[in-house]
Amino acid sequence: MTRREKILTGVTGALAAVGLSLLLAKKAYLDPLARWEAQRISWANERTKLKRDNARTQNRASSLRGLAGRTFDSDELRADAKIAAAILALVERAGLSPEKLSVQPVRGSQVRGAYRELGRIIRVRGGLKSIVDFLFLLDAEPHLHRLDQLTVTPVLKSNEVDVQVRYVTPVIDLKDAEKVPTDQIAETAPAGLLDSPGRKLFEPIASRDLFRPYIKRPAAPAPSPPTVARINKRPNPTPHRTPASPTSRFKVVGLPDWSDSQEVIVADSSSRQVRSYKPGDTLGGGVIEMVDYRPMPSKANPMIFSPSRVILKVGPDYFAVELGENLTDKRRMSGEMLPEAIRPAPASAPADRGPETPLADSGKDLSNADSVKKTPAGER
Repeated sequence: MTRREKILTGVTGALAAVGLSLLLAKKAYLDPLARWEAQRISWANERTKLKRDNARTQNRASSLRGLAGRTFDSDELRADAKIAAAILALVERAGLSPEKLSVQPVRGSQVRGAYRELGRIIRVRGGLKSIVDFLFLLDAEPHLHRLDQLTVTPVLKSNEVDVQVRYVTPVIDLKDAEKVPTDQIAETAPAGLLDSPGRKLFEPIASRDLFRPYIKRPAAPAPSPPTVARINKRPNPTPHRTPASPTSRFKVVGLPDWSDSQEVIVADSSSRQVRSYKPGDTLGGGVIEMVDYRPMPSKANPMIFSPSRVILKVGPDYFAVELGENLTDKRRMSGEMLPEAIRPAPASAPADRGPETPLADSGKDLSNADSVKKTPAGER
């Protein structure tokens, strides 16, 4: 073997030894280190997940304690008794007679290990205003509850209505339910106030009296038989009668808001036709400026709030016709009563325009027909 072959053989052996050493070192040290690092990362991810689940569980437990405080009781029998007492108290607060109250126990949905629903089917009779008070108080009752299956039926030949509604509330169903406090709002959160602003929003339901029985229009009087004029007798002059306003038969029956447009629905009591108008159309001797949906005191009773009205512009003045009123019942709106969108800017010095002419004497047909010529005062 030559010297060169010996050198190549030695180098090859050395490289093989180094490679074998590296392979043994990888199996002995590097592979276990890689496995340990992967296990460490897996444990860290699992630890983060457990922390997140633990925080979520604590939040749910805190939320559960808050919700449990708004339930009647964790015991089904005690909760059932408290529900009956609460309903009876609301009936008396609304001014209804307990003798006209009928309740029937009912069960709602159930989630095993979480909660089950108890409640009552309530049926009570009374005046429409008292019924609205009762429904408002029942809805504002601070315990967790759900109302459904509401029906309101008028009682024939009376001013009362019969209401039926289902009231259900949850009862927690947990192993440690006795440790969770319940009914923590009985003394701190009264079940609504009848003089609160929220109750006033319910007032149009009672004021409009939707169940008022239909009253048939009285028949026209029969014509009197003709009389024979006597000689040398001057016939009695026909008494002068003021003609009815041409707009007295037009009534605003609807003011819907379609989000992108407003609509004014007017009914003609003589022809029984219903027409629809939009802002910019002519109506009532003026032009429809807009529909105002702000709750405002009623003209007839300031204690009752009117939900909406149509605003007409007649010359420089603005007039409002409330929902359910005839066009002849319109009232003039001052600057501070107008919505901000059409409220005129205050003038520095008011101009003297002289006395205003009442709208009733304008002689215009408010039903969009041709104008009626005004009779001079000297020819009446």
